[in-house]
Amino acid sequence: MIPNKKNFCGGNFQDWLEVSLIEKCNGRCSWCIEKNGYHPKEHAGWQTIAEQALRSNKKNIILLGGEPTLYLDLSKIIQALSSAGRRVWITTNGSLLNRRYILDNLNGIAGINISIHDSNLLQNKNITGIYIKNLFDTVFALHDIKANARFNCNCIKGHVDSIDAIERYIEFAKSVGADKIRFAELKRDDKGFVDLAKILNYKYGLNDNPFIVGCNSDAVINGMPVNFRQMCGLQTSRRVCPENPVQHTKSVLYYDGKFYNGWQTIKQNDKKLLELLNKVSKRKVNVKEAVNKIRKGFIS
Repeated sequence: MIPNKKNFCGGNFQDWLEVSLIEKCNGRCSWCIEKNGYHPKEHAGWQTIAEQALRSNKKNIILLGGEPTLYLDLSKIIQALSSAGRRVWITTNGSLLNRRYILDNLNGIAGINISIHDSNLLQNKNITGIYIKNLFDTVFALHDIKANARFNCNCIKGHVDSIDAIERYIEFAKSVGADKIRFAELKRDDKGFVDLAKILNYKYGLNDNPFIVGCNSDAVINGMPVNFRQMCGLQTSRRVCPENPVQHTKSVLYYDGKFYNGWQTIKQNDKKLLELLNKVSKRKVNVKEAVNKIRKGFIS
């Protein structure tokens, strides 16, 4: 089964390079897929990461994490890439953003994606553990350095889960000067999943089969440019999984300075080992039991 050619896995956005800049994060998003992501033991210097990013010959480079603003040499990488003619983007939880930080560290970026999952910032703190201060001043400072500000909103049950909630979010984003919004469905989180097609009555290209029809669509709602990102059955059990899917993967540059074929996850046995060691540390399993489980290949 072949995906829609406008999808990420269908070959779109090939002029983008995603960079896993750091594994550390000061947030606590329950759905975070990087909790069980691959975390290399080695950390290359910022020069190596910049050189590798340039070697990819991609025009657009997006710096991710973890939380990229925790990376101490962020400004150096941005300068190295932007001075070489690359368009640099960052996705952040916004925890460190303020005018001083932006002017000192983010000069040269083309745009920034700030993850905010509720128009009520106190509710957003309940979701992420992060309270974003001075958001209006932050967006104003980004505009001062000629950078766009997009808000990324994962639609979560009990938060942004209706037409009214989406419209409230749009008005909130407009009030602080945001340039664009992305509303996305949750990946691998059935409990909080919000079906965008259903709550928006299948407008704006939203559909029940994003793998074939398209998972990525744009609209303008109440004067605000909006992007919608749906999840197909490969990313959520709420939709039927495609049979024998053909996917186009993109290279991802990790903080060890190496390219990988797409985003990596830890091997299943590694995950089970971590879970087992965690139980041992909490004295839920004794050492002898743990050794026996390992010898049996974690068969319980």
